Amino acid sequence: MDLTVVTKLNPGTKEQETEERVQRHLSKKLEKLEARLGKPIAARIALEELTVGWDVTITVSGTTPELIGKAHDNSLLKALDAAVDKLTRQFENEAEKRTGRERQRRSSGTIKASPR
Repeated sequence: MDLTVVTKLNPGTKEQETEERVQRHLSKKLEKLEARLGKPIAARIALEELTVGWDVTITVSGTTPELIGKAHDNSLLKALDAAVDKLTRQFENEAEKRTGRERQRRSSGTIKASPR
């Protein structure tokens, strides 16, 4: 898995420590997603430190379509977790569409036309 972290931090924040913390936190979570997908993925994490909280955007390539999770929270780790949760939901929705279960569910509720 290829993991890239792009940061836009306030002047007082140490960039190296933040990147290492993010990589440690996300590596296990994204490895689980990669294992479920069954092929290698590349993830790009964009962090922006705001006056109040963090904006996090995680983009995962190697899937069709590309998955994007965005989140905002006062805590960096909570924002990362929320973005990963959004990615996981997107992945599950796409997997369900590919298996055809969604189509089966939609078609089972249709009204049958009366015979003429």
